[in-house]
Parts: sequence; C-alpha cells; structure tokens
Amino acid sequence: MTSPRALAASALLLACACSDGRAHARATCVLIDVSGTYADQRTEAVRIVERGLLPRLRPGDSLFVIRIEDRSYDRASVEASVELDSQPSRANAQKLALAAKLDRFAQARSHARYTDISGALLLASEYLRETRAGRKSIVVFSDMKEELPRGSRRSLDPGELAGIDVTAINVKRLAADNLDPAGYRSRLGEWGTRLGKAGAASWKVVLDPEELAQQFARE
Repeated sequence: MTSPRALAASALLLACACSDGRAHARATCVLIDVSGTYADQRTEAVRIVERGLLPRLRPGDSLFVIRIEDRSYDRASVEASVELDSQPSRANAQKLALAAKLDRFAQARSHARYTDISGALLLASEYLRETRAGRKSIVVFSDMKEELPRGSRRSLDPGELAGIDVTAINVKRLAADNLDPAGYRSRLGEWGTRLGKAGAASWKVVLDPEELAQQFARE
C-alpha cells in the first residue's frame, strides 16, 4: 500500500513537471485586422500564419487568433485557439483542425468599421498570462492606425505586456504614407514607445514573412 508521504511526493513531482513544461512552452497571440482597407489582407495574413507559424508550434505550445475590429476587447473576438497536446500525433491533428478553421476565416467577407488595436492587445495579454508559458509573443497584422468607436477608451498600463515580444508584420501602408513616408514611420515609432511603456520585451516590424518564420524557428 502506498504511504501518504509517497503520494504527496508523487503529486509534488507531477506539479513540478507540469510547471516545468509550461516554462518551456510558447504561447502566441496573432491579431488580424479585419477593418477598413486592411480587410482585404485577411487571406495573406492567414497564409503567413499557416506556413510560417503553425508548422513551428510544438506539443504544449498555445496559439490564439484574435480579430482587430470595432471593439476587440471581447472574448467573442477570438477567432480560434489551441493548446497543443503533449502527444505529437494529437498535436498534429489539432494543427490541421486549426488550419481548417483559419481557412474558413480567410474566406469571410465581413469587415469592421473601426480598428481597436489596443483592445486586442489587452485581450491578448490576458490570454498569454493565463497560459503561464515561458515565452510569450504577439504578432500583429494591421496598418497600425487605430480608430476607436465613439465612447471607447483604451489604456495600456505599465506592465500590461511585461515579458511579451510584439512583432508587426505585413503592415499595410496607407495612401497618405506613400505621399509622405514620415507618417508611416512616425506611426510605428509611436507604437514602439507605447508598447515599451507597457513593458513589452521587444517591438519589431518585419517586412518579409520568412523573417518571421525564422524568428520563431530560432527561439
């Protein structure tokens, strides 16, 4: 008969193993803008996720896909989510199911009037913290021009994004950006400052999807 002391020791070892597994896992939130002129980039964003990020997820990793829309700080804005099983065969099946869900999302034609980037970031940070993963990332697909509905207020408090790496990719340039590139660069710089004050571990703007894939492969 197993002694109570042995049972307690086994439970402690199991808890430590689970904790250690989470510490080595990676959690990623992908934010995809479905508003205004960026809505036509939805298919490209999904393609990059499916080819660059999804294949690099390992058992125990988590992925969340959140829409940037009128009011993004809402669980209803979560388009898809998965925490991969520890068994590789089951994890691969989960990846295929997620890819199928993203394909359906890519084919949708609806779009939002406003662009609540901050709300999506707030929601993403909550999901990432909940995973307790050792590595946390946010990948943003947007033109990075925020437009909030009347009455909406958003604030990224110090520490909100602590320990989270934020990468913007496929940032669509606005018509005004082509006339004056300074506007585009200023917009990205302002986001970098704001995210830094919120505690983000890093802020990058990536032009080449392959660079994003390599970034995840290196880590």
